[in-house]
Amino acid sequence: MTSIAIFGGCGFIGINFCKKIIEKDLYEKIYLIDILKPKDHYLKQNLRKFLNSKKVELINHDVRNPIKNLKIEQLDTILNLAAIHRMPGHEDFEYFETNVNGARNVTTFADKINCKNIIFTSSISVYGSGNHYKNEDTPTIPDTPYGKSKLEAEEIHLKWLNKNSSDKILLICRPGVVFGAGENGNVSRLVKIIKKRMFFYFGNKNLKKAGIYIDELFNQIFWVNKNQINHKFYNKVIFNGVFEDCNNIKEYAEEISKILNVSSKYLEIPKVIFQFFLFLSSFITKKLSSKNNFNYLRLSKLFISNFVISKFLNENNYTYNYNLKTSLKKWSKSNTNEW
Repeated sequence: MTSIAIFGGCGFIGINFCKKIIEKDLYEKIYLIDILKPKDHYLKQNLRKFLNSKKVELINHDVRNPIKNLKIEQLDTILNLAAIHRMPGHEDFEYFETNVNGARNVTTFADKINCKNIIFTSSISVYGSGNHYKNEDTPTIPDTPYGKSKLEAEEIHLKWLNKNSSDKILLICRPGVVFGAGENGNVSRLVKIIKKRMFFYFGNKNLKKAGIYIDELFNQIFWVNKNQINHKFYNKVIFNGVFEDCNNIKEYAEEISKILNVSSKYLEIPKVIFQFFLFLSSFITKKLSSKNNFNYLRLSKLFISNFVISKFLNENNYTYNYNLKTSLKKWSKSNTNEW
């Protein structure tokens, strides 16, 4: 019986990936391993459906701790999604506590049960900030605790591969901004702000934001991994999980506006004026909750460019199934409550 364990399986990516694995019948048994159940209604609804079948088993475990007594004797694949990722949202040490220890414990577990195939989701944050163009050949110079912890986690997975690597497979995917049903992240916030007619530009409409639709990310990861298993790609692959084109904020706003059937003509405030306002209000915004849309670090991210493409996918003739326009349309139809 073919089987896969998804660490961090109850998160946004984990639930959506589990759904796609079932639809495509890729594995006969799916283990969702997580410390918490999802809070989002869409994700909770799907998890209930999964657990009603014998195909999916939910296991409670914190990856910060050694992985023991899980009653799993054999796995064909481990998908390691477990991570703390909200920026802002956590203390600096928490990113390393979960992301680095999790990587160490998952790879140790893989050796224990002799699993030879690991898929690990890292992040484009390992490249650091800067408006310059980035691909897989760009030097990794992370400048946030999250980015640094993800790069360290990559290195742990690489050490696992290099130990008796002849028959092991490692896929490291560095996704951009992932969005879709149940996301409740940056793109969801943008949808809500545009819907409320509270959106405006402040000198950033041409800022690049590398993104990826959840279904496209799934297609990319399992396409690459299948080719690794079939010896068409090397046993080690690192690639950026992003759209073929790196869209800017204006393109996101315009496509979302079309779906919501609202005008895409928005007020433009010069960047220098907004930054001056941000500086003056920083003594307040720095004290706001990390979940607040007006948190200082969250507002500062609006000026950070993520100009990233996937050289690997393009050079290997990957066929993109979605772009920004088609993915937003599908998302809006798959979960109308978010739109």
